[in-house]
Amino acid sequence: MKRVIIDTDPGIDDAAAILMTLGSAELNIEAMTTVFGNTPVENCTINALRTLEAAGRADIPVYEGAGRPYNCAEPTFAALIHGDDGLGDTDVPMPSAAAQTTNAVIELINRVMASPGEITLMAIGRLTNVALATAVEPGFAKAVGEVIVMGGAVNVPGNASPTASANLRGDPEAADVVYRSGAKVVQIGLDVCEKVEISVAQQEELWAADTQATRFMQRVSPFIQAAYERRGRLHHPGGVRYNDMPAVSYGIAPELFECRDLPVKIEILGEHTRGMTVANQREEPGEEPNARVALDVDADRLTQLWVERVAAV
Repeated sequence: MKRVIIDTDPGIDDAAAILMTLGSAELNIEAMTTVFGNTPVENCTINALRTLEAAGRADIPVYEGAGRPYNCAEPTFAALIHGDDGLGDTDVPMPSAAAQTTNAVIELINRVMASPGEITLMAIGRLTNVALATAVEPGFAKAVGEVIVMGGAVNVPGNASPTASANLRGDPEAADVVYRSGAKVVQIGLDVCEKVEISVAQQEELWAADTQATRFMQRVSPFIQAAYERRGRLHHPGGVRYNDMPAVSYGIAPELFECRDLPVKIEILGEHTRGMTVANQREEPGEEPNARVALDVDADRLTQLWVERVAAV
C-alpha cells in the first residue's frame, strides 16, 4: 500500500480527487496539508475537513500551510470556478473536526524525513508548501519518494493565462524551486486533464449510489460544471471536469498514462508567460530530465475508475 500525503487547496476538483483516493485500497492517506489557491487557505482547510467528514474519514489529520506565494505577493483565488467558499457556495455544513496545530510545512518535513523514500506527495494545489519544505530542510527533496504535481501545460494552452496552468501561475517561484530541487517530479497537467471529462451518464451512475460522499459531490459539482460550460471548456453538454482527479489517479493507476521524462523549466520572469512549463521535447544532449510528464491518458478507463472509487467511499 502506497503511503500518501495530499497537499491541497479545496476546491471542488480537489474534493473529487480526495474522495477518489479515499476509495482506493492502493493508497494509505496518512495526512492532508492545505495551501492557498482556489480560495484563501483558511477556507481550504475547512473544505479539506468537510470533504473528509463527508467520507467518514475525520481520523485523517489536516495541517494548514501557506496563505501567500513563495515571494509573499498577494495571492489570487478562483472564485469564478469554485465559488467564494471553494465549494460552489452551497452552504456545506461546517466540519465537526478541527485542523492540527502544527504548520503544514513543518509536518511535511517531519513525516518525509522520518520515512525517507516512502512518502508519495500528491501536490494538487500551489507548490508553496513543498517549496518551503525544500528550502527549510535541504534533504527533503531527496527524501520524498515522489511528488505528483497537478499543473503544467506542454502541448496545450494554459487555463490561467495563454501559457500557464493555474497552480503554477499562482506561485511560479515555488514551482521553480520544486522542479529544480532534484525531487522525483511527475507532472500531470492540462495535456491530460482536459481529456478527462465525466459524462452525464457517469454522473448519474455515481449519484445513484446515494452515499454521503456521492451526495456531497452532487451538491458541489453544478457550480464548476456551469463555470466550465460558460467558458466553452467542456467537450460534451452536461459533462464535468475535475482537473485534480487525474493527478491523484496517477498514484493509483500509472499504467493509464503515457509519459515522457523531460527537462522542464518554470518561467518566472516573462511578463506574459509567468508559470509556463517550458519542456524540452527535442532530447538534445547535455540537458537531463527533471520531470516525468504525462502527455496522454486513457480517459475512458480513468473516468470510470473515478466513478467506481468514489462510489466505494
